Amino acid sequence: MATEYELFTPDDWIFDTAFRRWVLHPSAMEDRFWQQYIAANPAQREAIAHARILILYSQQPPAVPAEQLDRSWQSLQNRLSEPVVRPLWSRSWLSVAASVGVILLSGLAWWLYQNTPETYQTAYGETRQLTLHDGSRVTLNANSSLRLARNWKPDAAREVWLEGEAFFSVTHQRNHQKFVVHARQLDVQVLGTEFNVFTRPKAVKVVLESGSVKLSQPDKAPDQGITMKPGQFFEVKADGTQQWRTIRPEPFSAWKEKRLVLDQTTLADLIEILQDNYGLTVQVPQEELLRLRASGSMPLTDADDVLIQIERLFSLTIKRSGTTVTLHKL
Repeated sequence: MATEYELFTPDDWIFDTAFRRWVLHPSAMEDRFWQQYIAANPAQREAIAHARILILYSQQPPAVPAEQLDRSWQSLQNRLSEPVVRPLWSRSWLSVAASVGVILLSGLAWWLYQNTPETYQTAYGETRQLTLHDGSRVTLNANSSLRLARNWKPDAAREVWLEGEAFFSVTHQRNHQKFVVHARQLDVQVLGTEFNVFTRPKAVKVVLESGSVKLSQPDKAPDQGITMKPGQFFEVKADGTQQWRTIRPEPFSAWKEKRLVLDQTTLADLIEILQDNYGLTVQVPQEELLRLRASGSMPLTDADDVLIQIERLFSLTIKRSGTTVTLHKL
């Protein structure tokens, strides 16, 4: 990985051309490169996260609220009206202007901090456990991100935006405050429950373990929503087709314990996991291999170990070159 980045500070990242291009106009290849870099250089995770926020906000800087400006101006007036303890000519107008700048910039910095969403990310092959402001617990699967406000208002819904896959254990609030997961073309609304949400470009899937959730689509009326019960599975694909069935929920969240439960799972399904969670490009010249099925359980560690297990399970020969993998039948 690019060794010149090892000593980068947030300022360095902000002015790096390749990094700015990824933040503002990401491509699949660039996204794979930077996710792998973050996974290999966890010490840079915080600097990269700060730089991303600054770059994104620099494209459309928010105006300072009038209320904040009023408070800053009043603070300045109060300071200027204080008794003078030394000759007036000893205080330069430059210092007064500097005071104005410090007050306004401090207010702007605080406003930016409060209104900048928190974003949690995982790299390829990484899982992460989070505790949110309200005590709700979230486990992020590999190559996933969760975005939410720094502070939730007590009279508004607790909203988060998910890309990837996560398991939620939501705490119930005394004021029955709603918790909403925005997952592409589906919104998952709950009060207090445990459920798994998968949201990738091809489909959004929800599995309910306990409690109840209400599903709705942003472009449809709320009264058209669907209420799920424990043990139910719902999927909506990118083309809008939907699937609904009763399942055993535990296998769908086994990834939290770094396990993959197979139940007549096809090789095509496993290839999607390799691509989504480990950033691999998988080539299968013999298409009939994609329909092979298997049942059982396998540990989820790193990509190489998963490939070895797939190779043995389906009696395949696997060749890997960087992030490209080719599967052949023995």
